Amino acid sequence: MVLLESLLVQEAELSSQMQELKDTLSGVHVQIAELQDVNRNAPTYNLPNETLSAIFEAGLSETQHFSARFRRLFRIERKAPPASFEILVSAVSRRWRNVALQTPQLWTELDINVAKSMHHLYDLYLYRSKMCLLDITLTQCNILKKSDVDTDINFKQHLERLIPHVARWKKFVIKHAYIHSPSTALSALTHLYAPALETLEVDFGSSQRPFMEVFSAGAPRLSYLTLIGVYFRPPAESIKSLKLWRHGEKQFSHAEFKQFLQPMSSLTHLSIDSSVLPGTTHSPIELPSVTSLNIVLGIVSVDSFSDGTLRFLDLPAVETLTVQGSTYNLLSVFNQYHRAYPVVRSLAIIYSYYREQDTPAATTLNFITLFPNIQDVVFQGADPSPLLHTLYNRRSTDERLWPHLSAMTITPAERVKVSVKKQIWADVVKFVGNRVQLGIPISSIKLSSEIVERGSQRQQQKLREQVTLVEC
Repeated sequence: MVLLESLLVQEAELSSQMQELKDTLSGVHVQIAELQDVNRNAPTYNLPNETLSAIFEAGLSETQHFSARFRRLFRIERKAPPASFEILVSAVSRRWRNVALQTPQLWTELDINVAKSMHHLYDLYLYRSKMCLLDITLTQCNILKKSDVDTDINFKQHLERLIPHVARWKKFVIKHAYIHSPSTALSALTHLYAPALETLEVDFGSSQRPFMEVFSAGAPRLSYLTLIGVYFRPPAESIKSLKLWRHGEKQFSHAEFKQFLQPMSSLTHLSIDSSVLPGTTHSPIELPSVTSLNIVLGIVSVDSFSDGTLRFLDLPAVETLTVQGSTYNLLSVFNQYHRAYPVVRSLAIIYSYYREQDTPAATTLNFITLFPNIQDVVFQGADPSPLLHTLYNRRSTDERLWPHLSAMTITPAERVKVSVKKQIWADVVKFVGNRVQLGIPISSIKLSSEIVERGSQRQQQKLREQVTLVEC
């Protein structure tokens, strides 16, 4: 084990040296290009510096967006990422380098691997960004090492380098951190004043999860807060969006949860793990400002939800509800608490794979009545059959369900059987036809092409006559 840790330290040091050599090599490339006069005939040669600077800024933004999207689509995590955009444009020619160095917006993103020793590039970014606001990410890429004293020391050292610039922090992120003693390693955050901080994201898997005060001197612009496996208490008055997930067994007590949430008077979007709270009997916590709720039910048995977050949240103003979990768990959980959501207009059910389970018709019917004013529904990977069956089995003498429903979207999970897609198509055809007969036709149906192709040309044509059919 000692040998492994020694090799990992050597790897980190060599990676740091390689990055410094790449920066030096960029300067050499610039000098060679100037001596060989290879750029004089380039179309950009006569562009004004201001235009070139604007192009660099636009290019940086597009590159960051594409790289993030590319990694999400293909789940790519590079151990040795290619040279960053700002380094590349700085290596084209002496003029480009001068323009890049005089464009501080190019140098505002610091992505720091805390498993590595610090090197001069961070100081260069801090210097070249001048007075621009900073987006800072501290990542512990070397997860094999987990938490130890060295990691805590590294965190403290990086924070000491960054804290003199706290007035410029716009976004501060800690990802995949395995900290031995969070309250010690991150104690420097406790009394800071961060006047420009808008986004705070903290994700770590330490066995210790203290309830820490951070930025107690003030963070007046803090609007977006994400806490995964840790419970920080920053200034809460301006927070509009909160994502709160837990790792392991640690949960809020009801008193801690109430103390944490109630100061968030501006909170409009809440994304929460349903198991954040333990099963106890207490009065509901009202959050009257929340209009959008994203709740994660997970994939475990519904029995685990007999008590928890949904029991204690009173959300009278929620208009948009997103549930991550199976349709079966969704119906069971919301029926168990039987709290009505009369203001909800949009419902989305997101699940990673298809899971069909028998659900009593009475359970589905009761669920639908909890959301009387639904206007659009999305099934993303989740099983739509219980809701579709209940909706298309209505008669003209029955109470009308979801009379305001105007749009529905259904996309199946990956690797769903052909028989399932055929059944979804048949259910959709019945549902649309029934709504026409009841005099409350739906306006549009959005289906994946995998589902649409299960219907014959005649069926597709008839459906298009009854509703606007969009393939996705």
